[in-house]
Amino acid sequence: MNLNQRIERALDLRRQGYNCAQCVAMVFEDITATDPDLLSRFTAGLGTGVGGLREICGAVSAMAIVDSLTGYKSPDDKAELYTTVSSDGEKFRSINGSLVCRELKRPGGKPCPQLIADAVTILYNRLIGNE
Repeated sequence: MNLNQRIERALDLRRQGYNCAQCVAMVFEDITATDPDLLSRFTAGLGTGVGGLREICGAVSAMAIVDSLTGYKSPDDKAELYTTVSSDGEKFRSINGSLVCRELKRPGGKPCPQLIADAVTILYNRLIGNE
């Protein structure tokens, strides 16, 4: 699946009622070798900034989950994983100005589908490479 197909699938999942975290994680089922239903269940509580608390954006949380599923095998991998998660988070912050849901959703901010697309793009570019 190319980048545009992943974004379109993520946006279709959003239209079906999945939260931002679910949409991002589920379109990387092939890369994470994880059942999409399981990914959906892992990320269900992360919507609206973790359970509606409007803290860390669900799309960002999902990036960390995908990073973990693709870059962690043992505690020896923790430092490298943290670097990857930080890098992805910083890329998202540089595009959107924040990682925090309540800040992202201020008037004039991007709607969730665009934040989902940004997160999918960041992961895609790192995991698969530019088209």
